[in-house]
Amino acid sequence: MTKPSLVVTRVANACVLLEFGGHAVLTDPWFTERWFLRRGEPLGLRVEELPALAAIVATNPVANHWDRRALRAYRGKVGTRVVVSTAGMARSARALGYPDVEQLRWGRSREVAPGVWVEAVPSGRTLGAPNNAYLFSAGDLRVFFGGELADVSGLGRYAPVDVALLPTNGLRPLVGPSLVTGPVEAVAGARALGARVLVPVHDAHAADPLSLLFRRNGSAADAVRIAPPGLDVVPLDPGQRWEFTPTRAG
Repeated sequence: MTKPSLVVTRVANACVLLEFGGHAVLTDPWFTERWFLRRGEPLGLRVEELPALAAIVATNPVANHWDRRALRAYRGKVGTRVVVSTAGMARSARALGYPDVEQLRWGRSREVAPGVWVEAVPSGRTLGAPNNAYLFSAGDLRVFFGGELADVSGLGRYAPVDVALLPTNGLRPLVGPSLVTGPVEAVAGARALGARVLVPVHDAHAADPLSLLFRRNGSAADAVRIAPPGLDVVPLDPGQRWEFTPTRAG
């Protein structure tokens, strides 16, 4: 049996376990809820259930993308590379015991596991801090992750990719623009990237104090409904494992 080139397991929100040929990378860690910030969905994996991680990459310093409680609890700090978007996140990771940490600026790349590269992609700002999206490359496989992406207008420059992971709940404050893409924008972004598959992230929204200030505008189910031919939308329940193996031209 051929080993899949990519295995995706969604944990919660934009926290996803990506396995590139056996090298595990965790995105936007979020395992512990706060009184003011809840998942609105089950937790797919506990911290102690994680495999040995080659790397952790994080979009921004907000708690549902950068869970310092969970990062402290993870036991495999030595040997896990940490890639973040701000200097403050880098300092906090080192203080938590991670020795290999880098603030990856927009347009820069780093090898996070043997043969697995990640590039930091501009993704606006969160609370004034730079917000990263990430483009992964492993051989011919290309995967785009936008944990808190709101603007898809410039994504065509990163095409083609095989799999795009993009937000679909279109979270919007009572006043102002959306914080993340909704289903229409996610589908448009995946198409601009030339992706064969869109995996929705950042989809649930809980009834917590922040829900009084922010509203969702769409869902993964909407993305499934409006996706054009040639784009597969694969919604994953928390904890669900999905395998992708690219087809190669003969």
